[in-house]
Amino acid sequence: MSGRRKLVLFDQTQNERGRLDTTYSDLGELLRDNDFDVEPYTEFMLLAKNLSNADVLVFGCPNSSKLRPAEIDVLKRFVQKGGGLMLLSLSGGDRGLMNNMSQISKGFGISFENTAVKDERSNAGLPTMPLISNIAPHPTTVDVNDILVPSACTLSVSENAKAIATTSETAEPSNKPVIAIAESGKGRVLCSGSYEIFRRGGGLKHQGNKVLAVNAFKWLSGEVTVAKPSKVAESQRKDSDKESKTPKGTKMETSPEIEATLRRLVNAVFDLQKDISKVTKETEKIEKNIEKLRNQFQDFAEKTQSQLGVMIPAKQFKTEEENRMAELEGDIKALRKEIDSVQQLRNHIEERHSAAAMPKETYEEQAKKLDTRMKSLEEKLAKREMELADLVS
Repeated sequence: MSGRRKLVLFDQTQNERGRLDTTYSDLGELLRDNDFDVEPYTEFMLLAKNLSNADVLVFGCPNSSKLRPAEIDVLKRFVQKGGGLMLLSLSGGDRGLMNNMSQISKGFGISFENTAVKDERSNAGLPTMPLISNIAPHPTTVDVNDILVPSACTLSVSENAKAIATTSETAEPSNKPVIAIAESGKGRVLCSGSYEIFRRGGGLKHQGNKVLAVNAFKWLSGEVTVAKPSKVAESQRKDSDKESKTPKGTKMETSPEIEATLRRLVNAVFDLQKDISKVTKETEKIEKNIEKLRNQFQDFAEKTQSQLGVMIPAKQFKTEEENRMAELEGDIKALRKEIDSVQQLRNHIEERHSAAAMPKETYEEQAKKLDTRMKSLEEKLAKREMELADLVS
């Protein structure tokens, strides 16, 4: 795994119902806890250069808004070059929502139909909230037994695409796809007839939907290419081998809560660095404005002194060199603190692994991330120290 986390952008330019700050806020947190960076996309229009760093782009049910032909071409090229695209709709499809998602998806063998799924027998309390258990084997559906799909439309799927979730015999319409996937060029596409499968307080309260969400984004981002054995099968295998592989007197701890906490701590290190980078950019802008004002003040002081013979102190601010030295000293102090924090977390993970309290796979994943971060911090520190030494000398 590389040091860079996968970036998921949620489009907010098409009046989407699925918004990262409200209806999809829990989805955003779930993705962050699973090593994704998550951000809204707000730049109108869609341009290829604005998607250059994105791994996955999500359209969470555009409402009364349509993408332009040039934007659709950008999305097709985005997928061809290796990007992941998720398109989510609602009952009524394009016609009911007055959008044009099918103009994008049909290029990948999928279209949104003008239907409304109901199931009187298999649902979560209402016919419009069907529980779907007709699920095809795929990396997106590993460990998913059923999915809650509220207020969905059905999909039309050609042989170039694959349905991974289909309505039951008792549903209306019956035996119709509601979630489908496709691959094109180097990229991947997932379409759902319901944006509510990932909505806070809606579909995302169902465990199967949470598992599907993580699986889907890992697949769309290219992190997962083949299906792994289910957790149930893996657990049974471990239980059968436990006696022979665990030495007597060894205590094995595999608390999901502890592992989730450690994962969040590692992710927090990366999130903190992103925040620091943003603050640094803003600080640089402010410092440039201060320097500009300082120069203007000095020019004013010199002219006033020349014309009126009035002495005005010109040295009201630090010189540019003094400002740079102060900035470097602050950077060095902050980098050393961050290095200490990363090292402490690295030592903690090492101790848990040595005590057989952390699975090898989890240890290797977290250790590699922290080692990559540590190397980056040390390189930045060395660069700042060298630059400060040059200024001092």
